[in-house]
Amino acid sequence: MAFRGVFFLCMLVSALSIILACQFSRSCTDITFDRNSTVMRAICSRSNLETRNASIDVNNCVGSSNGILDCSSNFASRCIDISFNGLTVAARCNRGDGVLVFSNRDLNDCIQNVEGVLQCC
Repeated sequence: MAFRGVFFLCMLVSALSIILACQFSRSCTDITFDRNSTVMRAICSRSNLETRNASIDVNNCVGSSNGILDCSSNFASRCIDISFNGLTVAARCNRGDGVLVFSNRDLNDCIQNVEGVLQCC
């Protein structure tokens, strides 16, 4: 019985570390978005405390499933009225039957900083 408890605790810690691993905004500043595109730019820290200019196309890290924004890819082809506000992307997305649904997603859920390089997680 104790083994199951330890196993469960290890799995929980592992899942939380994956979720918390993204959180790019903890180590990036000056986050901006290019007008008329889905490109995000930031200044991101590296482990040696140096910083570097970084950018990523958010469309590669955010997708839409049944109209809800998620951490997959290619949301821009299924969504309209796309806007960025702080660390959040918002849009109206097709849920598959032609109906548009409003959705938003915290980009910290989908993007990480790896040694000053923004990557999907």
